[in-house]
Order: sequence, then structure tokens, then C-alpha cells
Amino acid sequence: MTYITDNPLPLLILIVAVAVVSFLSGVPRGKSFTAVLLLAGIGLYFLEQYLVSPAEKVEHELHVMLDHFKSENLDGITSQISAESPALAEIAEKGLDLVDLSDTFHIKSINVTVDEAETEAVAMVRANGNLTLTHHGGATHRVPNYWRTVWKTEEDTWKLVKVTRLNPVNGTEMGYFSAQ
Repeated sequence: MTYITDNPLPLLILIVAVAVVSFLSGVPRGKSFTAVLLLAGIGLYFLEQYLVSPAEKVEHELHVMLDHFKSENLDGITSQISAESPALAEIAEKGLDLVDLSDTFHIKSINVTVDEAETEAVAMVRANGNLTLTHHGGATHRVPNYWRTVWKTEEDTWKLVKVTRLNPVNGTEMGYFSAQ
């Protein structure tokens, strides 16, 4: 389920445009109608801040996980991984040993699909930036990444249960640590 507040910008632009036309029309009630529209826009803004959809929660978890990888915080990473997927923690630890992510490494796009029961989500993540190979003379490379991640709710928290690395060009599966 998506909320109208997942992307309120189109509606806010429409409200402001109608408010401007109403204000400029010169109609006696135009100013009061403009005020009502502006209040509705402000209300929509605060509603957007208050309502957080499951997809937005998963997106937030992905950004937090990237921050944990950048700061090499293994405890933080493992706290986001489901207990039913202990191998992911080992893969994350190996990844931390192999590469250092620069501050320029960032998520470019996230597409989250949540099931009807809102208990499982699949997030397709594109990221890129500089990373340094720690065991190969410290060489720095700009690397595009594409991942399919599966998240499940556990005690009202989204936890990572499955990760698949995909080829950023054609979307086929790749090994976690294979060269592109």
C-alpha cells in the first residue's frame, strides 16, 4: 500500500498553483479560498512528516545500513539482519574486510515493493561511488552496484533476510564478491 504522502510534491504543487490563480483572479472570495488552500498545503506537509509507510521504513533501514558499512560498524549491520539469516552477517563481515566505502559512496535509487500483509518487502537498490580494496594495495575504484534485498518485519522492525547482488547492466545474479 502506498500513501499519498509517500510523494506529496505533485499535490503540493497543484495546491500552490490553484492558490496563486485564486489569489490573482481578483474574486472577492479568492483571498479566503487562497488562505484555505495554503492551510491545506501546510496540513499536507505536516501529515507527510507524521505518516511513514512501510516502504519508507525499509528505505530508511537501507540508508542506515549503508551508514553502518561506511563507518565499518559490524554490530550495527548485524542488528539489522534477521536471526534467521546468520550467513548474511558473515558475508557482511567479509565485505568489511575486503573493502572500505568512501563518503562518496551513495544510494542512487531504491524501489520498494511491500506485500499486502505488510510483513515482507523487496527493495531493489542501485548504489555507486568509490571504494578501496583493502587487500589489493589499496586501489580505489568507482563501482556501480545493484542489489535485490528482502526484508521482513520482526517485532515491528524491518530486518534483512536475503540479499542478491545483480549485474548493474543486465540484472543477472552475481556473486557477492565477484569482479564486475
